[in-house]
Amino acid sequence: MQIPIARTIVVRSLAVLGILLWSAASLFAQNEINVPQNTEIAVGQRLTVAVIGTLDVGGSIEVTFRYDPSVMRIVGANGGDGYGLRCFPLDILENSVESASSAVFTVRCPFSVSIANDTLVTLDIEGVGGEDTVGFLRTDRVVANGLELTNVAFTTGTVIRTGGVTARQVVKEGITGNYPNPFSSRTRIVYVMDADGPVKFIVRNAQGRLVQELATIDALTGENYLDYEQVAWQVAGGVYILQMTTDAGTYYHMMTVMK
Repeated sequence: MQIPIARTIVVRSLAVLGILLWSAASLFAQNEINVPQNTEIAVGQRLTVAVIGTLDVGGSIEVTFRYDPSVMRIVGANGGDGYGLRCFPLDILENSVESASSAVFTVRCPFSVSIANDTLVTLDIEGVGGEDTVGFLRTDRVVANGLELTNVAFTTGTVIRTGGVTARQVVKEGITGNYPNPFSSRTRIVYVMDADGPVKFIVRNAQGRLVQELATIDALTGENYLDYEQVAWQVAGGVYILQMTTDAGTYYHMMTVMK
């Protein structure tokens, strides 16, 4: 009776070893995720673009995309039958603008399948009338079953907003924007300094009355940012004036809070 037990232990051990080796191979095997090489889009126009590639692992897959929010924005993603990400709808884990030139969009599907030169997911994008006319879209990261794939080749696509170049003043110092805007609770204030020095931010209501004083910051020359989180009792929904004061002068920017 001892031999069958020993054989069972060996078989189970080999099975476990096989699973571990397969998981390790998936982490280090060559995969690739490709966004469209060139995309042209007008302000307000919506397009659906396909993300195609090879991914030799299934299960729970998270894919993070990065793009230029002054040219376009991602408004949705599509999976389901016929895609590597089989879920419909997909779980959107993150959809945020980090700065005037960088935004992140992350989707997840717990029931994904491996693909070989096939469509992983499609993205719904919209043209934005920001400061730039040429931006980018790329895949930034892929996580499979809780582990980031370390050997994935990503391509970066060029996104061109059509309609010509609009003349604009170059901002040497002041607030260039807050992202997102409108926002409900959190936003990132992006501003430019002409020289190193202190900067103070104040939030005022539409009538100019003081609502909130933010901390004074020792900022550096060039682009800086400040993450602002408003508490429900501090700010109600509506339009507010963001005031920025430096040694060189005072600058204003309109932002909208949505409740």
